[in-house]
Amino acid sequence: MMISIIVPVYNNSTTITELTERIHNVLDHESYEIIFINDGSRDTSLQVLRNIAKEYTQVNVISFSRNFGQHSAICAGFEHAKGDVIVLMDADLQDRPENIPQLLEHLANEVDVVYSIKKESEQSIVTKITSRFYHYIFSKIVNVNVPRNIGTFRSFNRKVLNALLKYEEVDILYGPLMFYVGYKCRFVEVDRDLRSDGDSSYTFQKRLILALRSLITYTNVPYVIFSILGTALLVFSLLYGVIVFLQYLFIGKQLPAGLTLIVVYLSFLTGSLMLFLGILGAYIYRIFQQVLRRPRYLVDEIIDNR
Repeated sequence: MMISIIVPVYNNSTTITELTERIHNVLDHESYEIIFINDGSRDTSLQVLRNIAKEYTQVNVISFSRNFGQHSAICAGFEHAKGDVIVLMDADLQDRPENIPQLLEHLANEVDVVYSIKKESEQSIVTKITSRFYHYIFSKIVNVNVPRNIGTFRSFNRKVLNALLKYEEVDILYGPLMFYVGYKCRFVEVDRDLRSDGDSSYTFQKRLILALRSLITYTNVPYVIFSILGTALLVFSLLYGVIVFLQYLFIGKQLPAGLTLIVVYLSFLTGSLMLFLGILGAYIYRIFQQVLRRPRYLVDEIIDNR
């Protein structure tokens, strides 16, 4: 059985050497390859990867021309993987290579995907709050009770990989997509180490943007919400019109005092319309990006030891 380890790299020059050594120690007696994807790192990650590739014949490197994002890097790894089993993990040493056999063990018995779950005690309060928020939205998107501490670290078989490669959307998100394909999965709790090379790049703002992108890409929630909101505003307007008309009939030509109500109503309506146009614009922009058919990434250098 061939194992492909896919590791996106972005400014991880201080950790990737140790990561490679630990993976090699764990899988020394297995047939495996490590595919590092350098996603436009601004530090010395590429040079470190070149040196690692010279020392380890199992290491292959794909270096982008610039930063295209984590999911584009994952896509490159998926497209170049030759293994029967795929392991996806981060490069910051929070994911322990020593847990790879545990993920592979659970991959048997008709299980196609094994997700790792991070222990809550290992996370900061801010990370817990933002992670819970994102995974609440995420669970609603995929209609699956997804554990809120699910991590990037996971393993899956070739059948799942072949299914993922069939999806050709430009702005792809593999998190919800791996649930969307619908194969049998299992969740395994693993220990994680503290991040050793600075703070995570996934801030609350980035998690919020990722949640919104997921909502727009994989659900009809945004326009359903605004359809309901539009209907409610229409009903409210009609009721208010009926009240004004009846008051005009029974009281006389003097219209009721309602300047404050009108101003609030118009402000709310205008804000809702602008937000709706923003959501609509997001859909149109994604259609435009898909029509352009731009590549998800551009490769500047490949080191292939296979």
